Amino acid sequence: MNTEKIIKEARAIMLICLAIGIVLLAAGLVLKIAHLNIISNSKALIGLSFIPLSLAMIYYYKIIMIRKNPQKMREIIINESDERLAALKNEVDAKAFKIIRGAILLAYFGYTFIVPADIFESVGWWIILILLILSFLAQGILGKVIMSSNNSGDSEE
Repeated sequence: MNTEKIIKEARAIMLICLAIGIVLLAAGLVLKIAHLNIISNSKALIGLSFIPLSLAMIYYYKIIMIRKNPQKMREIIINESDERLAALKNEVDAKAFKIIRGAILLAYFGYTFIVPADIFESVGWWIILILLILSFLAQGILGKVIMSSNNSGDSEE
């Protein structure tokens, strides 16, 4: 079991999350203390900083647990690196994406039919429409990219 590779990857993710969290937190605090109105609500930046900072803490805890008890963490490491489980996770992600896309479609239809005065005028309506279009385009584009990368890998062998 190669724990050094996993620790190195976790450390990189932790440092990136920590940097992003600190930048968001510092920007929010500076805007709040200096009373600058660059964005309407500087508390939003402070609130957003909690997500990457929490992820950094989780990865830090993971690194500590792997270093202290690598045998106890073996099952978790195997679950993260097993190809069959990765394929299953990818299938679950694909199903979740389809559900989210369906929810965006329903939100678009609902917004369009419930508030017809907002069509072409409201920012919310445009955002939902753009997300819906991007969700359909992303599936086609990513499918094409993955298929071409798989085909190029087959021709090299």
